[in-house]
Amino acid sequence: MRNILNPLLDTLRRGESAIFGTIVEQSGSAPRGSGAKMLVTADGTLYGTIGGGPVEGNSQHRAATMFQENSDFLLQPYNLDNETAANAGMVCGGAVKVLLRRLTPEHLPLFEEIQAAYVSRRRPVLVISLPAGGIPQLTLLSNGTFIGAELDEDTAAEVLHKTQKCRTPYTLGAASGIFYVEPQIDTGTLWLVGAGHISLATAKAADFVDFTVRVMDDRAEFANRERFPEAEDVQVLKDFSSCFPVLGPDDYVVIVTRGHSHDREVLEQALANSPGYLGMIGSRKKRDTTYRLLRDKGVTEEQLAAVHCPIGLSIGADTPEEIAICIVGELIRHRAGLEG
Repeated sequence: MRNILNPLLDTLRRGESAIFGTIVEQSGSAPRGSGAKMLVTADGTLYGTIGGGPVEGNSQHRAATMFQENSDFLLQPYNLDNETAANAGMVCGGAVKVLLRRLTPEHLPLFEEIQAAYVSRRRPVLVISLPAGGIPQLTLLSNGTFIGAELDEDTAAEVLHKTQKCRTPYTLGAASGIFYVEPQIDTGTLWLVGAGHISLATAKAADFVDFTVRVMDDRAEFANRERFPEAEDVQVLKDFSSCFPVLGPDDYVVIVTRGHSHDREVLEQALANSPGYLGMIGSRKKRDTTYRLLRDKGVTEEQLAAVHCPIGLSIGADTPEEIAICIVGELIRHRAGLEG
């Protein structure tokens, strides 16, 4: 949701409509699964992706037709058998069902609540009805209240019960109909401390896989919007003495400053803050020296064991771009719960 949320909000605030596309069912080895999203504006601009290839191309074309015909929705199945996928130059086959739904300014409060929930670390649930006839309705369950269409009491209770155990989108068959349910999970905030070449490449890769990116450095010529257009926030620090607010399990700290002393200073702060992921670039020699100095200041072995250093997956990376892929790969692995 994050990669289309800002352009969607901008569009609705201008009083314009947009076509919201999401995969609501997936089977086999389709390139993207349930929850993948795209947004098409009236001028044809596409944000997000539902996997590229014929599915996305056809969906974008149908979205344009919906604008022309002023239609409200389309629920379109696609069967990508092996031959179809191969003819399109794709490896993946499988089947998906794509919902295209027109969003208008009346939906603005629902998506503003999703944005606010990301900031406050709340986890609302987006529910889309999939009726056999009629227009799919959007509902947001947030803090026990409805925004948008209301659900009946039994369906709402079932959604809330199942969502407590499920972080991924699912389809719910209830007495009142079929619903696509999507918990609005925080996909993680990446704190990049240091704004050099590796940070630049890491920000791009992290944004591509839906991390919220925040960058900081004490050099304005490096930490600026021109270099980091994808970042939610870019800070020019006076020094590295106070980098973070209170961090939590959805925060990912990557330390890539220009000097060992800065890295050590930032690492000490981050260890006291207990983010969900903490990594520092550097050789094993640098790590051992840094850890020794931190032990002398009272940092425990248990705290140091949680640090990823050298940072990133070990795949023989050399260039800043390759190192960025290693770092973001490790972030994805941690986010997926595959540590250890």
